[in-house]
Amino acid sequence: MQRRSPAGRVRRSLLPGPASPRTAALVSLDSESEALRELREGLSRNPREIPCKYLYDDAGSALFEQITRLPEYFPTAVERALLETRAAGIVESAGGARLTDVVELGSGAASKTVALLDAALAAGGRPRYVAVDISAHALQRTQEILAEARPEIPVEPVLADYTQLVQLPRKPAGGRRLVLFLGGTIGNEEDGPALELLSRWRQHMEPEDLLLLGANLVTDPAAIHLAYNDPQGVTAAFNRNLLRNVNSFARSNFDPLKFDHHAPYVVEKRRIEMWLVAREAMEVDLGRLGSHLKLAAGEGIRTEISRRFMRDEVLRLVDGSGFNPERWIESPDGRFGLALGLARTSLRGL
Repeated sequence: MQRRSPAGRVRRSLLPGPASPRTAALVSLDSESEALRELREGLSRNPREIPCKYLYDDAGSALFEQITRLPEYFPTAVERALLETRAAGIVESAGGARLTDVVELGSGAASKTVALLDAALAAGGRPRYVAVDISAHALQRTQEILAEARPEIPVEPVLADYTQLVQLPRKPAGGRRLVLFLGGTIGNEEDGPALELLSRWRQHMEPEDLLLLGANLVTDPAAIHLAYNDPQGVTAAFNRNLLRNVNSFARSNFDPLKFDHHAPYVVEKRRIEMWLVAREAMEVDLGRLGSHLKLAAGEGIRTEISRRFMRDEVLRLVDGSGFNPERWIESPDGRFGLALGLARTSLRGL
């Protein structure tokens, strides 16, 4: 699962007021047009798809926060434990007191990041935390959590879609930047788009800045399946909420209650596929997309993939996007891995 924003969703209800996060990249008419095109094309494909970034409006972000606390959803707990035990070494590799910026893509509530910030404080630094997220709700939670837990850490919230161009605050001269891309979010992309995304962020970075990439690893298929099919139904609600977000943006009339959540683990592809499956035949008015969508009973719309990786596959992504792989850190149960990459001097080929 990941945290993204529809590139063209006009977030009028979320535009920041005086006490809200600043907006780094407000949606333009051009990007809204692009989002409509992307959505139209996705629904025309076979199989039909809606980009998973539509999962993460404010309601979706709040539901995802609930998911991370479910006992069935082990990735968050495993990753948090790994960060807590290895934070000091990661910060040392990132320059210790020279670490001046910690930038997190899809920050959510930043609950896992506190361990790294604590390690930076213990090393004699006082880094600024730059939280990049598409949900004003998530950014507000981040500010509340860190204001209470670590008031000495300055927080710079950036309301933006990190898959698009984002203007980051300038890094202090002589400092080092650590970019965090955690939660296994890289698994929501095939290799090509994943390399493109990481390469784009490499261009935000200077030589000796670092990337910390988190990835879900291949493990017990039954445990992976249960993580996305919790008996409480929170993940099902999260998946259906995507249609409400699409309705808000496209002025379509999907009825989320007429769809079943379906999220099998596809063993041969080593990935979860999340679907919304029509319970009955229907015709959906797609509003601003300018057409209607006919669905047969049992026909599905794919809303997300979540890949599982082998170690070498993660390191190839790091290397191929302009970073020298420096360290590999794996949880004792082999369920999650962290790759630390050092930004190379040359951007050739990116």
